[in-house]
Amino acid sequence: MPRYGEQLERRILNTAERLFAQDGVAATGMRAIAQSARASIGAVYHHFKSKEDILETIVRQELEERQHFLEELREQGLPLETQIEQIVQMHFTLLQERSDAARLFFRERFDPHPALQTKIQALYDEVANYVAEILEKGIAAGEVRPCHTLLMAYAVLGMVESVSLRALNGDETAALFTKEGPTELSKSLWFWLRSGQKKGSAHA
Repeated sequence: MPRYGEQLERRILNTAERLFAQDGVAATGMRAIAQSARASIGAVYHHFKSKEDILETIVRQELEERQHFLEELREQGLPLETQIEQIVQMHFTLLQERSDAARLFFRERFDPHPALQTKIQALYDEVANYVAEILEKGIAAGEVRPCHTLLMAYAVLGMVESVSLRALNGDETAALFTKEGPTELSKSLWFWLRSGQKKGSAHA
């Protein structure tokens, strides 16, 4: 069972994640985090030296979780199509299980806090590089049309993010996208990546 200090730290992180997602980092102070987390301001400062420190911890933990997910996926040796499905599903799982984290990352993705810009870019590069790696294997096996794999990797992630962003709105369309998005996107992406593979030519 987690110790009290660990439980409090997790509560602070979860609370900050929610407030950052709702109001933005600039508009959220340490006192607001402490009040919402039902903790003293001293307890919050005991665990984190600043709200930037809290934000960096949230991003670092998300990066570590993504890295762990990709490492496990790599070790399973699944077919390329299945790996793409798993990566798409990962994004939609985040929407369903950690909507505050998803909103925060979309916010910081397009208007990053200066201290986090490198870390957030590293998070996306980690996933994009993995996708590029499996696309290269798909090209070699004749499953994917020749293409610039890193560019296509970012295009794939961009499509997934676009649908994911709309799925966060909480309306009827968002519910539909959340339900149908993983399957429909996976099928469409696989068709797109395979189309014309015999006629294409490799790019540098």
